[in-house]
Amino acid sequence: MKRTRLLLIVLMVVGMVIAGCMPYKGEKFVEVQNNETAFVIPLEGNLNKQQKLKSLEALESYQVAVKRINIPRRWRKTGRLWYSGEWIDIVKVIKVDRSPITREWTAGRDTGTSTRNEGIWIESEDSVSFSTGFTCTSFIREENAARFLYHYPNGRLATIMDNQLRAEIQSKAAEIATQYKMDELRTKKDEIIKGVREHVVAFFDQSGITVTTIGMFGGFTYENKDIQNAIDATFVAQQEKVVAAALYDAQEDKNRRVIKEAEAMKRSAIIKANGEAEAIRVVANAAAEAKSNPAFLALRHLEVEAKRIGKWNGQYPQQYWNTDGSNGLGILVNAGSK
Repeated sequence: MKRTRLLLIVLMVVGMVIAGCMPYKGEKFVEVQNNETAFVIPLEGNLNKQQKLKSLEALESYQVAVKRINIPRRWRKTGRLWYSGEWIDIVKVIKVDRSPITREWTAGRDTGTSTRNEGIWIESEDSVSFSTGFTCTSFIREENAARFLYHYPNGRLATIMDNQLRAEIQSKAAEIATQYKMDELRTKKDEIIKGVREHVVAFFDQSGITVTTIGMFGGFTYENKDIQNAIDATFVAQQEKVVAAALYDAQEDKNRRVIKEAEAMKRSAIIKANGEAEAIRVVANAAAEAKSNPAFLALRHLEVEAKRIGKWNGQYPQQYWNTDGSNGLGILVNAGSK
């Protein structure tokens, strides 16, 4: 009995020593956010199964919808003693961030996503080098996450946009620009952006990247500053010409308005004069006809008498001129004398 107890004690001590020497296994979890899609990839297995990981179908089969993944692990010996080893993962969790990303590539330091010169530099048919700004937004649809991971196993969408996607935009824009001379290109912006958009959207859709927006902004920035200065001078001259033409047209309108007003006043004066002349003729004709009418003369006599009475103050004149009517001579007589 004593030997048995001693053996048990020894085994317990050895077990405690062994347990104390080996690292604690514990649990390992990986959190998956709402904007992420996770793939649980086996790290161990037979060779044939590992080869299948290179196919798109295999990646799709390892896509999981859980938001917290418990990583299974096993003990791997690294030495002769029982505690020489480590716990290793037997699966790998790869997460694809599907969030939309926007980039603005410009030549200026105070514009664009980066402070570096990231303008899209292209060249016209007549070898005029210039740059223009481009903006682009893209994201990864959940159903395309496996396709994206298949084409870019270690890639991030932001990195792909800053490198491959930007390069595709520049390549297609340069291809279109070389078909036109610089003077023509200034009117071909719609054609450039349309060609770039159609090419880039279709190209990256095959890789699982959805490009939603591609736009050109900021105008053209010429490598030779003299070209820009000449364009600015031409634009100023054109604007001055436009202003002069506008002033000329405004003066012409003013002149036409003044002429119309003068013509209207002339017609009004003529109509007024004709009316007054007609009125005079009517009055003259009426007067001529009335002179031969005794009633008219009597009426006029009564009007004169009425005006005289209206002004009379009720007194008779103090003096009057007495004449016998024979020779027109008379004597001034004081009517108030006795």
